[in-house]
Amino acid sequence: MPFERIAKCFRDVLGAISLIETWVEDSGGADRVISQDVKTRSAIERQLISEAAIRLDELDPTAAPRLAPTVDWAGIRGIGNFIRHKYDDLATSILVDVVRNRLTELRDACVHALETLDAA
Repeated sequence: MPFERIAKCFRDVLGAISLIETWVEDSGGADRVISQDVKTRSAIERQLISEAAIRLDELDPTAAPRLAPTVDWAGIRGIGNFIRHKYDDLATSILVDVVRNRLTELRDACVHALETLDAA
């Protein structure tokens, strides 16, 4: 199994989370940035287009669910498609919920996955 490539995918997700959190903090919070700052909202959406989760699934479809079972990996892969193709239907409340409530769990799960890979 390509452990290094799998680990890189988890690190890429962590990098995206870090960028999003920085932009949200710098812009005055999730509500403001998502509803009023079009440029930063677009950057956040770009980071949510989760190519790393897609690559992870392509490398080994069992890796993410096994290493981070609390995460909705299908949902993470799917939000990218939604943002790319139905961006005009993407409710502000969905993005605010993701930024406020989902990133911490995802970060913690990815950190745990990397620790598990390092221990193997």
